[in-house]
Amino acid sequence: MLIYAQNTESDVPLHTIDMEKARAEIEAIEVQFSEAYSAGDSLALANMYASDAQFGSLEGPEILAYWGRSIRNSIKNNTPKLTFTITSLNDQEEFLIEMGIFKKWNSQMEVVSEGRYMVIWKEENGEWKIYRDFGL
Repeated sequence: MLIYAQNTESDVPLHTIDMEKARAEIEAIEVQFSEAYSAGDSLALANMYASDAQFGSLEGPEILAYWGRSIRNSIKNNTPKLTFTITSLNDQEEFLIEMGIFKKWNSQMEVVSEGRYMVIWKEENGEWKIYRDFGL
């Protein structure tokens, strides 16, 4: 004899995200990211990534090395400021998908380059961390 059971809770989301709170948290993290970049703190930048993060094709210590090189280049090229503007933020179960625009600024506060990015965020130990980071 076979017995079948139906789970009537299958349409209930496993994890709900308070998007207003999440957006405020992501915006605050991005301010910290910009400040760490301007301060030349590549370790602080790398610590904003999840333990299993990827930045393009980079992983683990390669992310730290990338940000170290980027900071050295910003000093050489006089582009000490990096800012982010969120253009959209959506939830996908336990992840947040952010689309935005980044700008690099010189010391005279002139934009010298800009581009688009996509970041996938995930919670790790109660904090939002960068899980996937892509330039577009």
